[in-house]
Amino acid sequence: MISTYRVWPTWPYQLFMAILFLGPPVAAVFIASNVTLMQDLGWLARSLLSTYVCPTPAKSYEIMGAPMAVCARCWGATIGLWISWLLVRRATILPAWFGWHWLLRLVTALVPFGLWWLEIHWWPQAAYSVLLINGAIAGASAGAFFCSLWPGLIPPHAIRTT
Repeated sequence: MISTYRVWPTWPYQLFMAILFLGPPVAAVFIASNVTLMQDLGWLARSLLSTYVCPTPAKSYEIMGAPMAVCARCWGATIGLWISWLLVRRATILPAWFGWHWLLRLVTALVPFGLWWLEIHWWPQAAYSVLLINGAIAGASAGAFFCSLWPGLIPPHAIRTT
């Protein structure tokens, strides 16, 4: 029997994750530089991300006295994406979960994002380390979901449907 399993290249996924991980600290370094064009690019990145992506930009780490483009929680989410991708590549975690319908996987992957809401509304003075861990947990769940959709990131033998 001929297999119809298709595989997408992983480099676009890895490039996207690298930009998400390195972009915020690079923006801070650009802001901290004394080069006008670089400062403008750094502030542009911070402005765009803090307006349209990050819910609490005031809680960002600083590098060389300049704020990162996103808060500690959002940057933790990018760390979680990397953790999830590295674990999924080993194909030893969540084999039954990968066999679920995509909608059920989406709902279960969204559950950790409820911690974001709780933390923002009920614990606004949380330490940056808590935000980083909270973001990493949500990022790992989102990463597992994205990996489950990307053909080729999970070996077909690792998906258990029973």
